[in-house]
Amino acid sequence: MQLVQKKMENSSGMIKLGWIASKDIAGLRITRKFNNEKMNAIDPSDEKDGASLVVGTIRMGFGHYRIAYAACSWASGDKSRWPGGVYFHDLLSIDGPEAALIANSDNIYRKSSKMATELGGPFEWLHGYFTTSGDATSLRTTALIAKRLAPTLRGLPIKAPLIAAHSLVALAGVFADRKNIINLVIDNHPQWFVLAPNTLNLIQGPRNFFEFAARRKQLDPTDLRLAGHWIPRDNVMQAITDSDARIARTSSNIPLRVLLPFGGAGAQRKFVTSLVHALAQDIHNGKICIIINAGDHQDIRQALINTFHNANITEQQVTHINTFTQVTALADNLHNNNPISPVVLLAFNEYFPAVSATDVLARAVDILACKPSELAFYPVPKLMIRRVGDHEAFSANRANELADGTAEIRTVEHAVTYLRLFYTYPEILSIMNSAIKTNIQNGIYDGAKNAVAIAAAALWLSSSPTF
Repeated sequence: MQLVQKKMENSSGMIKLGWIASKDIAGLRITRKFNNEKMNAIDPSDEKDGASLVVGTIRMGFGHYRIAYAACSWASGDKSRWPGGVYFHDLLSIDGPEAALIANSDNIYRKSSKMATELGGPFEWLHGYFTTSGDATSLRTTALIAKRLAPTLRGLPIKAPLIAAHSLVALAGVFADRKNIINLVIDNHPQWFVLAPNTLNLIQGPRNFFEFAARRKQLDPTDLRLAGHWIPRDNVMQAITDSDARIARTSSNIPLRVLLPFGGAGAQRKFVTSLVHALAQDIHNGKICIIINAGDHQDIRQALINTFHNANITEQQVTHINTFTQVTALADNLHNNNPISPVVLLAFNEYFPAVSATDVLARAVDILACKPSELAFYPVPKLMIRRVGDHEAFSANRANELADGTAEIRTVEHAVTYLRLFYTYPEILSIMNSAIKTNIQNGIYDGAKNAVAIAAAALWLSSSPTF
């Protein structure tokens, strides 16, 4: 760590950046450190890039990536609004000591998350304490780190608004002298370090907004605005249609579709494997179809294969998926109510499908069974299973209050009870889907849409706008 810090003493520099076209999302430019002629160079002062948008994130877990892709989904296809293009800027992908600093911090968090979920007891308490105690000192520490990351943002079009899916990105943008920065505040628990002074902080829900507003004098000149949840375009635009389809399935003989995704840290292996084993009889009886996204964690994939064997789930009952093309094909089959295997296991070698597969499949399943991460804010009925950090408890509360999710379920036995309740008393799912339709009409899930609209308004209202 000391070696990394010594190499980063000059935080006033600039890293030359380039971009390549995304092979997954049309119109999206993926940034990299410029190193060859096959890459498109970025000129920060180039006037024609003044009408571009930068969406910045850090690949720490899946949540921040998920939020960034949600914002991109509302912007990348709109060439009239963003003629200079939309840049997807992951600071961890910009090779150098800055990325090494981020990676070191992420590794510590991953290890802590796994110890908390696998060992429990004092490890879980300690991890919970650190994930809920983000005081003013934590914001100062975040700012000091962000200053070291500023060179990763100076090579981007200087006039482009920056939508940040991580407070470190927003703060690094401030130190890089960017003027139009929108910070998408995570979670539903107000902690100082998720804010970014001198930016426009958009908030997902009223709990965070009210508490941060009460601290407004201390935060000056930070701006705050209640925006809604950070949700991809398709998941919002098709939410009413998808909810109606779920309600229709409650009166059919189609097995209950349950999507179980792992997070980026790869925690919860013990809980999920135990849950799958406990549901074996329901799977054999055709009551439940379970789709598990192991992400990019090959160790979890193997643990699940071992669990299938121990639960007498045969290889013929399992479909294995490892490409995004297969994910979209599966989603099509689900939307068309075509029969699929009782168990589907997804595992990938790349980050994009590991994250985005859950977004795509969430539209076509009956229940999303997940920890109360950023997925707790999605417009799909949710079984909120055991949290990894204590800050996530409040995200489960948000889902429960909106009636599109359960309260947090802490034990495997309780999770099994709920899942059996869903297919025994399907009116519960009808209530949750009806709530989603109401929430859609109230704009609850429009946060990412609003962030892009605010960025566009700032761009066109002034040649050098500031929030």
